[in-house]
Amino acid sequence: MKRKVTFGRLLLFFIKAYFLIGLVYAFSGYAKDLIAKRIPVFSPLIGIPLDTLGWPWNMRGAYLNGFLDAQFFVTLAAILIALILFLRMLFIKIDGR
Repeated sequence: MKRKVTFGRLLLFFIKAYFLIGLVYAFSGYAKDLIAKRIPVFSPLIGIPLDTLGWPWNMRGAYLNGFLDAQFFVTLAAILIALILFLRMLFIKIDGR
């Protein structure tokens, strides 16, 4: 029996994936700064929500300007994991017992 994929489930998945990928982007940026022993410019109370919401534009800017560092690749891995989970949600049959 295949589980029904509705518009609500898809929307909820995309919202969760967007914010979780944003958190991965934000925390990997702060980890990179802590490893390099640099002081963060913004407080985490301001920087993490801004990074969580604006990660697609930051990733685009990093790609266009050639700033391909660990933060970029960790976030890219999170995007690929979200894509795999999305495809699994669509195509894997789950027994409803």
